Amino acid sequence: MSDKQKAIDTITIFLKDKSKRILLIRGYDNDIKLAVALSCLNQQFSKGIIRTSSMSDISFHINRAFNKNLLPSKVKSTTTYKLGSMSVKINSYTTRTKSNPTGTENTFTLYYPVQTVLDDPKRYNKFLSDLLDSHSSKILLLTSNEWSIKNLDIEKHVDQVFFYDVENDNPEIMHNLRANGAVR
Repeated sequence: MSDKQKAIDTITIFLKDKSKRILLIRGYDNDIKLAVALSCLNQQFSKGIIRTSSMSDISFHINRAFNKNLLPSKVKSTTTYKLGSMSVKINSYTTRTKSNPTGTENTFTLYYPVQTVLDDPKRYNKFLSDLLDSHSSKILLLTSNEWSIKNLDIEKHVDQVFFYDVENDNPEIMHNLRANGAVR
């Protein structure tokens, strides 16, 4: 089984499991993590929320992950965007934006990227409160720059952790990370 198929299966099972609400997706290939997570969400939801640490970068990340211009270069928190068959609101979890929807049972919330708040106690506590205030039925947290994260206390606050392995599908990433000393 490919790494991608394993991730699709794991995320799909999580999304259908009514006893689990928050999934942390870790791993080294940020683009494939984001593309697979959004593709799986697209199969289960018609609407959702993407919470990001950088409004100016999120469209770049999503467009690069899918290798398509799905979003305009500048996104606004007051606008609803179409991603696949989903209607999605995008806003910041680090700043006050004009629209901070908390979701409903019929929505998901995807937080990407989350590593910037994990090592900052003040921002981390605010982030945990934000998670608790969400009313979405499913919440996915995606890391980036995985090798730089020092504090993974967040794992205590989620229902499931999945490490998206790329050893089989993209061994070049692992080779480069090992060569650079980022991972062993």
